[in-house]
Amino acid sequence: MIKNRNIRYMAFAAVLVGIGVFASSAEGQSRADREAADRLVRDGDRASQQRNYGNAIENYSKAIALVPNHAAAHYKKGVAHYTLNQYDQAVTSFDSALRNGYKENDVYRARWYPLAATKNYDGALRDINAALKDDPNDIDLIRGLGNVSFDKGDYAGAVAAYQRIVQRVPNSADVYYRIALAKSKMGDVDGQVVAAEEAIRRNTQFLSDAWLIIGEARHIQKRIPEAIDAYSRALASKPDKYQAYRQLAELYRSQNMIDDAIKISREALALYPTDGYIYTDLSWFYSLAGRTDDAIAAGRSATQLLPKEYMGYTNLCRAYIEAKKPELAISTCNSALRLKPGEGETLFYLGRAHTQMRKTADAERYYKQAVTGLVEFTRANPVYSDGYYLLGNAYAEVGENDNAVEAYKKCLELNPRFSKANFNIGIIKIIERDKEGALAQYNALLMVDKDLAERLKAEIDKM
Repeated sequence: MIKNRNIRYMAFAAVLVGIGVFASSAEGQSRADREAADRLVRDGDRASQQRNYGNAIENYSKAIALVPNHAAAHYKKGVAHYTLNQYDQAVTSFDSALRNGYKENDVYRARWYPLAATKNYDGALRDINAALKDDPNDIDLIRGLGNVSFDKGDYAGAVAAYQRIVQRVPNSADVYYRIALAKSKMGDVDGQVVAAEEAIRRNTQFLSDAWLIIGEARHIQKRIPEAIDAYSRALASKPDKYQAYRQLAELYRSQNMIDDAIKISREALALYPTDGYIYTDLSWFYSLAGRTDDAIAAGRSATQLLPKEYMGYTNLCRAYIEAKKPELAISTCNSALRLKPGEGETLFYLGRAHTQMRKTADAERYYKQAVTGLVEFTRANPVYSDGYYLLGNAYAEVGENDNAVEAYKKCLELNPRFSKANFNIGIIKIIERDKEGALAQYNALLMVDKDLAERLKAEIDKM
């Protein structure tokens, strides 16, 4: 729902309670009761005008007790409940108003929102469409049609409604933003960019969110520099945009810009100092940067803040292995596996820890389990390059070099700057005495990571 809708309807409510009393006569009711009920409704109107909605409801309820079929009292009581966000009571009162002969269109115009707020989307849409028959060009109703359709998950219907608005009111910046949001839900990547750019051009109040939508689209399209720019603009517009920090960090990591990934994550941590997910990311980034002590510290913070999330333990296990502390690594990896049994990456690190302890048979057992877990992971996450890199590592450890090379190549297909995959292919080629193949990986590394390239060249020269 649009955030300012309640404000709009509070104003609407003030108009409604000013409407004259529509008392219905009923057989058996005395004139005195009807007159008393009308006075109570007027008292309720005055209370509503003073924004004393609780008192208004009390007066309307007393009027209904005297004259149960007092349509206006039911209706105005519904408006007061609505204004107090008491949506179930509002719907009940509007239903009673309708049954007792209150003007149908007024009820439809008022009832749809509390119906939607209570997730009765079909009922809300019926009311909106009924009201639109009386006034097909009412912008507020059309906006409601779009919002309720969106909340129901009918994103195509939402877009159709929003487009009706921008055709009539072209400068509706926030409506373009809603179109962009709906397009993103539909998987229409190009459409979400076009609509978000239009929202930005027209100065939407959701500027940061619009840039975020563009960043997500460019990320999907693998237009990484544009995605980084969009996420950076989202943060420039709203520096506390949590999602933009984490997405930027992931993009930097994917481009082997590890120092930038660390920097943006630390900026996020300054705003969200107790966020375990940021510490989890940082533990990984520090490991990639070779900053083992920092990786351990971040991993410990992650596990303290998120004791029921396996990934913090997995990253901490990795850091312990890098620090050559296999006993701590094994204990930590087992904590991760208790939370997520069969997790491939964790099993791989568990194999590494046993290798460090020279427990070859145990290590091989865990590496084989890691292959199974990582095959399942890559099937479920076919566009995640790191999964294929870890799968390549696991295959290499069990001596399946051809499968390892294929996994590394898939990693590089998804992320051409994943330099460690080139390095590991080069090492396999050296083991296979394929100097030409190793040199090809050396040349590829020269373009993305000169330090790794020189390390590989040193190994090639030993052939």
